[in-house]
Amino acid sequence: MKLKIENLTAGYDTGVVLENLSLSLAAGEFLSLLGPSGCGKSTLMKTIAGILPAQSGRITLDGVDITHLPIHKRGTVVVFQDMRLFPHLSVAENVAFPLKMQGVPKTERLRQAQALLEKVQMSGYGSRKPAALSGGQQQRIALARALAAQPKLLLLDEPFSALDENLREDMRNLVLSLQQEFDMTVILVTHDREEALSMSHRVAMMFGGRIVQTDTPRQVYGAPATRQVADYFGGCVYLSGQVRQGIFSASGISCAAQVPDGDYDLMLRPEALDTDCPGNYRLTVESVSFRGTDTLVTFRAQDGTLWKKPYPACITLQPGDAVQAGVYLADPVLFAQTNSTESPLDYSATL
Repeated sequence: MKLKIENLTAGYDTGVVLENLSLSLAAGEFLSLLGPSGCGKSTLMKTIAGILPAQSGRITLDGVDITHLPIHKRGTVVVFQDMRLFPHLSVAENVAFPLKMQGVPKTERLRQAQALLEKVQMSGYGSRKPAALSGGQQQRIALARALAAQPKLLLLDEPFSALDENLREDMRNLVLSLQQEFDMTVILVTHDREEALSMSHRVAMMFGGRIVQTDTPRQVYGAPATRQVADYFGGCVYLSGQVRQGIFSASGISCAAQVPDGDYDLMLRPEALDTDCPGNYRLTVESVSFRGTDTLVTFRAQDGTLWKKPYPACITLQPGDAVQAGVYLADPVLFAQTNSTESPLDYSATL
């Protein structure tokens, strides 16, 4: 189902959280809402679902205005972090509950519930109560119950955050498999950067109740629209320099820059630093930290810039080692120093 949000304003008695927010999703699209706590992600989710009324604006599903429809008539279903299973009902009865509300006869709704339990790999658990299940199992039941409602739009509000990493990975894979099988339109609210980048067709970055960038995971990560978006993913290194006559220069690095002359910061991520390819960028190894699956090496450049780059666990670098590195600039990003919140300027560069 296609979702379109136009100039949406919503909030609480304490004040407005979302103001004139617009967003659209194609049918069958998986979009993640990513941003810090308090930025408005869950508020947007609740407003789409009808849990929180819109103060102004318009929400449509496949062209049908659902802005002021009650929750049960919207065709949206929310899966929350706390699952909200009914403790007095069996697993099968929990899954079948949306069908009961639709008037489906008991025998048929329990048959459908068993089929959905198989989809979420919980066949054989139908007679148990939720309290007898692990957190990961309860999350699967909550997902099966959501699917039983045959939602036009599935909303996932940080459903995996209480699970350990192994269970999180299992649930991510399960959700992606079911999303593709049922061709569902999905919005996921998450704080987990890796989760958003790995699961989504597009990522919407939210700050202060506004969506500041919506794009593919690769574009949001590699071509952030603002310095705020860049910093959210962590590990950024900024090299301060100047553009003069179409050339950016900083710390022994120079590249072509199709921007006006002025002072700029070149944003680079750790993967841009290539210590296996000798170059003219001089660094000293400051620390080496073994982390099990990898080793984090901290470098200090001659101008004092710190780089933190993960390597395979068997890396041989040691503190004090001098390194002549290259810098890879496939899709570099410049931010004007005069306004750190400006969008990066498009330019091409070679090094």
